[in-house]
Amino acid sequence: VFLQLASDMDTYTIVLQKKRGARLGIEVDTAHGLGGLLVHTVKDGLVEAWNKSNPDMQVRVGDQIIEVNGVVGDADALVAQCKVANRLQMRLLREPTEAQCSSSGSSGLPSVQVVCWNILAGAYASLKTYPDVEPSVLHSSRRRAQVAAALAYLSADVICLQEVDCSLDELGLISEYDSCEAQRPEGRCDRCVIAWKRARLELGPAGHRMVSFDEHLPPRPLGADIAQYYTGSVGLVAELRVRSDPCKRCITVATTHLCWEPHKTEVRSWQLHTLWGIVSTFAGPRILLCGDLNSLPGSQPHRFLSDGCGLLSAYRDLESSVLTNSNAHAGPGGFAAMIDYVWYSAKWFALKQRLRLPTADELKASAAAAAHAEAESAAAQPLQQRPAPCVLGPVPTLLSASWPSDHLALSAVFELTNPVVNDVWDFE
Repeated sequence: VFLQLASDMDTYTIVLQKKRGARLGIEVDTAHGLGGLLVHTVKDGLVEAWNKSNPDMQVRVGDQIIEVNGVVGDADALVAQCKVANRLQMRLLREPTEAQCSSSGSSGLPSVQVVCWNILAGAYASLKTYPDVEPSVLHSSRRRAQVAAALAYLSADVICLQEVDCSLDELGLISEYDSCEAQRPEGRCDRCVIAWKRARLELGPAGHRMVSFDEHLPPRPLGADIAQYYTGSVGLVAELRVRSDPCKRCITVATTHLCWEPHKTEVRSWQLHTLWGIVSTFAGPRILLCGDLNSLPGSQPHRFLSDGCGLLSAYRDLESSVLTNSNAHAGPGGFAAMIDYVWYSAKWFALKQRLRLPTADELKASAAAAAHAEAESAAAQPLQQRPAPCVLGPVPTLLSASWPSDHLALSAVFELTNPVVNDVWDFE
């Protein structure tokens, strides 16, 4: 449900109003893709009428319905919505044609897909923190298998993980990937990891470096209580080189997990300032910085990266509406927001694709629809006679039987730009 990689330019939305006796007029394949409906026939009906009225946004054979009325990720639930709802708001994905693919690749520039994900360490997955979660969901072996399956599906070139507390073999990252890691100090259980596909990338001349923020404290005047800066948070930076690139272009990849306490905004800002000071001088200008920043859009750490460092967020146009983390029992009303990010230096990368992230309303509607469908399957009463799913209340906790973490994975595909052999660069 959360692993649909697409460019927003390749998705579009249609709205259909059903009338008595009207047919949609499409045939779909429910077995195609990851929870989507593949359109393989368009005939007389509402969709054909839409096509005639909207020639610039026509539904075509081969398009995939990926969302209906906020429901995503479950083909059967999408079909159910199409059957029972009178108003259908559909989001469809159009795969690029062969000609478009050839055109987009005509530059000959290499590209990389990056994944960033806080996978939730076992020590932090408890019923005290997530009282609404079934106890079986918290089992580490189950969740690690789910993480491994998601990572295998994404098959990214570079994977940046936070809260890793197991071997990379358990996550399926041994056979194809090389890696480096930053273990949190003082006996803490988890670490940050950067893994890269050895067939596509190799460690560059600068190698890699771990950053323990406990060893980089601010001058005394900046913090009255210096003890609050000892959080055990770490960062990790590595230089990676594209093996097949004759220009030997390198990428500086950094990941971090900043301190989580809500009141420690200044601490997070200092940690990020420290990391950037190392990252910006570590190797070359092609920088990807991602991680769990525990910072809301527009906060001081966020503004530091966007305004002070000149980086762009891969989700900058959606940050106010989508979320990457939720816990229905985190304080009054729960918590749901975007606190994980993928940042990049726009002068040296072109963003091509990204994983689609849900809004709070979409997540609530999806959870309500799933619960409604489950109740319907166990009851004899027809679905159309049952009350509509309720989307009131807090956003549901992401950690569930179908998702192994309270964080979503982020992913983006970047094309390396400015193809020069010797990079003369600055951060203007």
